[in-house]
Amino acid sequence: MPQDLAQQCCFLRTNTAEGCVSQLAQLCQPNWRAVFLKGGHGGAAAALLAILAEHEGAQSFWDAPGRQRRCAVTLPGYQLAVIDAELPWPLEATLPGAGEELLSLDQCRNNAMLREQREQLQQLFTAWQNENQRAGRFLRAARAMKRDMAFVAGQTLDIPKIERYASRFAARRFPAPNGQVGQQHRRFLTAVTGQGLLLRRSVLSEVCLESVVLEDEYGVAAPLLWDLVRGYALGNGLDVIACPCLLYPDGEPEHLIIPALGLACVTANRRHPVDFENAQHIQATRFLEKEALRDHRCRLRFCRRTMRELLAEAYEAQAAADALRAEIDAIYADALIPGAVEDIARDLLQNLS
Repeated sequence: MPQDLAQQCCFLRTNTAEGCVSQLAQLCQPNWRAVFLKGGHGGAAAALLAILAEHEGAQSFWDAPGRQRRCAVTLPGYQLAVIDAELPWPLEATLPGAGEELLSLDQCRNNAMLREQREQLQQLFTAWQNENQRAGRFLRAARAMKRDMAFVAGQTLDIPKIERYASRFAARRFPAPNGQVGQQHRRFLTAVTGQGLLLRRSVLSEVCLESVVLEDEYGVAAPLLWDLVRGYALGNGLDVIACPCLLYPDGEPEHLIIPALGLACVTANRRHPVDFENAQHIQATRFLEKEALRDHRCRLRFCRRTMRELLAEAYEAQAAADALRAEIDAIYADALIPGAVEDIARDLLQNLS
């Protein structure tokens, strides 16, 4: 499975317990031309990226702020990355002109129309930011419950058993080391939306020939197991896509994709079921002391229930944010000048060298 194909099932930005987190900066490779799109409200940025995505060799990257859309397009043959850098995931140029370019889409709109609706837009923007922040607060509260659950279950964890399993897993599935160290890319395999936690299951099942699903109700075995597997893969020269939990966006991988093998290592639980055809399922309880776990079943049940309710509140807040953003985009879309986005796209493509 090619690396660019694997990217199709991942997201580069989403709301998390740490706020709106973006991995877009990873696309700014040395010696590449990076273009940051500013003021792309109303679909201007999405329209521009859609045009660029039709160019031969283009790679699309996705986000899911409630409605799935492109957030970046790269043209590796031309060493070009065009990135949507609007709020709430802003990117700023560190070396303007030399390292990154800022491309304003302001010229694509009739700003006089927008000034007439400034007060309404300000109210909508404020409400939208508040709902995004409210979703983040519920996600942080859910993280506290997950942390407590992992602490309790972690006391029953048989770490040597996980280490032995990871070693056998790598020995069976990975080729022998070739003297090279693989590259790691951080992405999100899931995203917070108004409809719940989004996982592009159909795309993942299409691009991955084989799936291993770890049923981990307490979220304590998966980070350790997949982090060990990640280390073996990198040491054997395999590139990996490490996908952290949205509650711990800087933490160990909750999911792992190894493109060269067409292999997806996915974590599942009651809140996040995964049912891929012909997938191998592993029960995390095999790494836990079941008798000791039963002594804490009331506390664990309380954490699960509370976490589920907090996540439901987060999804509701995200739905409200999405609705407000749709109103904002509708106003900006009405102010778009016909053909202006196409002109900018044409200029970008003509300047490729």
